[in-house]
Amino acid sequence: MNRSIAILGAGPIGLEAATLAQKLGWDFTVYEAGHVADSVKRWGHVRFFSPWALNVSPWQTVLDISERADQFPTGAEFRAEYLMPLAERLGDRLKLGHRVLGISHRDVLKGHHIGSRGKSGPFLLHLSTPSGEEFVEADIVVDATGVYQNPASMGPGGLSALGETQAGTRIWRQLPDVLGADRAAFEGKEVLLVGAGHSAVTTLRALSELSGTEVFWSYLGDQAPYQIIEDDPLPQRDALSKFGNTAAAGGVKGITPKPARAVESIRSTGGRFEVELRGLDFSETLEVDQIISHVGYKPDLSITRELQVHYCYASDGPMKLAATLLSSAGGDCLTQSSSGVQSLMSPETNYWVLGTKSYGRNSSFLLKIGIAQIEEVFTHLQG
Repeated sequence: MNRSIAILGAGPIGLEAATLAQKLGWDFTVYEAGHVADSVKRWGHVRFFSPWALNVSPWQTVLDISERADQFPTGAEFRAEYLMPLAERLGDRLKLGHRVLGISHRDVLKGHHIGSRGKSGPFLLHLSTPSGEEFVEADIVVDATGVYQNPASMGPGGLSALGETQAGTRIWRQLPDVLGADRAAFEGKEVLLVGAGHSAVTTLRALSELSGTEVFWSYLGDQAPYQIIEDDPLPQRDALSKFGNTAAAGGVKGITPKPARAVESIRSTGGRFEVELRGLDFSETLEVDQIISHVGYKPDLSITRELQVHYCYASDGPMKLAATLLSSAGGDCLTQSSSGVQSLMSPETNYWVLGTKSYGRNSSFLLKIGIAQIEEVFTHLQG
């Protein structure tokens, strides 16, 4: 077991993979562009749908959950009580501030060794570090870089709306702490919320609790946006879904639904926004103080441009797993199980995309799936 592993990302899946690698005696290094579990920190005020028991690995030894296995932590609790202790156990194998700029093989181009990439030698990682740029090599790469840092655009057909890029950071793209640190930005204001996933309805419900806030809620469909699961084992998901459908039907004071509309253009005007919403055969213009875009996230595939990783043309996830997910789409995401190590393989031998990034634009990923993926990959690597 003298092969080396580069683990990209110090979020939940990267840390779990590193913890198992350490337990099994592998030579590994974790490269993290920012700080430990940065993405989790950003939505730290949000409570998990799923309990502790579904979000920690069987090989971890930093947290005893026996007394609270069925409790639902917030992101902040999960990070402070679980992820940070995992990171501390890694010592100097965890490299913070190390961003991966690209990955290839030394003296091997993308078009070489088609069908036999295992002959290409170790991976060559181009890093930006606190002390400058450098190359490092690794025999195996686990890509757990996630998707939260790469939000989708809210314009028609997944393009940026006109003016969206210029609006830049004035648009809220991660989940704001509406009832806490970010309250002043939304209370008593007119707000456009775009999207109809669980992030959107989480923010929508929080906005509904503010005094004097008027919310325009724009989303693409024209039906009830949330599936109600009979006897849902996740009570918070059930409550949010029912709230979202009630709001979509116009049943929540202060929320005006705008179904079947996409954002066509955004223009800054006197500290506010003028936004054009367009449907199939109509358009309307709103003026709002804030825009929140919760239209999903997508993987950044740029670091593998020189590799032969086979991505799905529809989801941007690894092709074999994407095909499996497509064939089993629908139903309760909680009933999912991992699709097996074969679904994680690609023409680029020993490059493993795990975690949320493995699901591409598919938002049904659960941490329990990522934990199973890690176990399957290491079982395969152990031979």
